[in-house]
Amino acid sequence: MTYFPRIDLVEEVKKLVAQVPAGKVTTYGSVARALGDIAASRFVGKVMSENDDIVKVPCRRVVQSDGTLGGYTSDGGVEEKKRLLRAEGIQIKGDRIMDFEKVLFENFETNYPLKVFRKIQERDSHKLVLDDDYSDASVIAGSDVAYRDDIAYGALVLFDRKSGRQIDILLNRVKVRFPYIPTYLTFREAEVISKLVEKAGKDLILVHDGNGILHPLGFGIASHLGVILDVPSIGVAKKLLVGEVIGKGAVRKVTIDGRHIGYAVSKGSGSAPIFISPGHRVSIRSSLKLLEPFWKYRLPEPVRVAHIEAEKARRADE
Repeated sequence: MTYFPRIDLVEEVKKLVAQVPAGKVTTYGSVARALGDIAASRFVGKVMSENDDIVKVPCRRVVQSDGTLGGYTSDGGVEEKKRLLRAEGIQIKGDRIMDFEKVLFENFETNYPLKVFRKIQERDSHKLVLDDDYSDASVIAGSDVAYRDDIAYGALVLFDRKSGRQIDILLNRVKVRFPYIPTYLTFREAEVISKLVEKAGKDLILVHDGNGILHPLGFGIASHLGVILDVPSIGVAKKLLVGEVIGKGAVRKVTIDGRHIGYAVSKGSGSAPIFISPGHRVSIRSSLKLLEPFWKYRLPEPVRVAHIEAEKARRADE
């Protein structure tokens, strides 16, 4: 499997915030950009909300991009945040910082650690294959992951392609080190899924709860998992992140700039569509064809059952 560097992004955020001097403030987005991607803004907020050392990591100095204070989870809440910032010379009216641009700090010393992971995605995307490359003996393997804090509960459910019969369920429990950041999901889930695929030890087509090429990068988690595990894969997503749905009916094409990249599929009266796209070693047409025998409800059975089993494992661990 592709080597992923072990960079502690929580500590990287704390190092950045520790650079903000008294008398200055920064924003969640500014810290995220210094980390390497504005997409990490919510993650920055989560790290600040869980910060337990306000001396070394002055989370009070991180505010909203519009100059409003945002939240503060230490004792005293936002009023305490106001008091501390005023004591450092920051002028505040209501919940808004005065002369915001003058006190805004963005001159971070950083090596942009998230860009390391983006470069891995870009490198691996060049290995993507969108032609059919799977055997007739392959089983369909639905996969999904449920979470409690930093514990991941993975499920891989195997189905016989000819009969549609469920033949096995594999589960695991893994402590994850990578946080949830949009478009970086592979780095959070790859270890979980790779262990299940290895345990299965079968010729399989992986059907993952996430996007394949129907993704802002053209390389979502189902594609990346397929590449790094060297298995055929298909993405099944509940939300459309990019592209335009064309036409009417239960099965519609999704295109980007006129190029067909996936399908919007609505099964059942009034059900919201799900979005199918090839991940790796599966063509666009086959990404739909391979799943057609497995539709009973909104989601194809391999993904639906994997979701149920992952959630059951999570609840059983309460």
